[in-house]
Amino acid sequence: MNPDELIVEARARIIWGDEPASVRYYLTSNGMSAADAESTVQGFVAERTREIRKTGIRGTCIGAAIVCLCAAYIFYEYKHPSHLSPSRQGRVMFYAGAISLYGIWKLINGLFCLLRPKSERGTISELT
Repeated sequence: MNPDELIVEARARIIWGDEPASVRYYLTSNGMSAADAESTVQGFVAERTREIRKTGIRGTCIGAAIVCLCAAYIFYEYKHPSHLSPSRQGRVMFYAGAISLYGIWKLINGLFCLLRPKSERGTISELT
């Protein structure tokens, strides 16, 4: 197998979430030296970790923004009741609470990606 194709395949396997040991074995079984295979796999693992952390930062920021906006809206509504009827105001507050729960989920998921990127399984595209 062509060395360039071998490296492309190894990178794809790491990005898809394969274990580094299996990718290292794949490289060495196709003629790459153990030291080169180790350095190549470590570089690809570092790239995967960076991408997962980027996803984590994005998720954390989006979740924090959603939670802050919903909390500010709920606080404002309690301090300054709107002109809406009580049933409509209850529905609006319910939706704000539901959206804030989504924001909390997004925030927690983003923090896990940010703080523990190696615990994430699957492809990087599935995380976004």
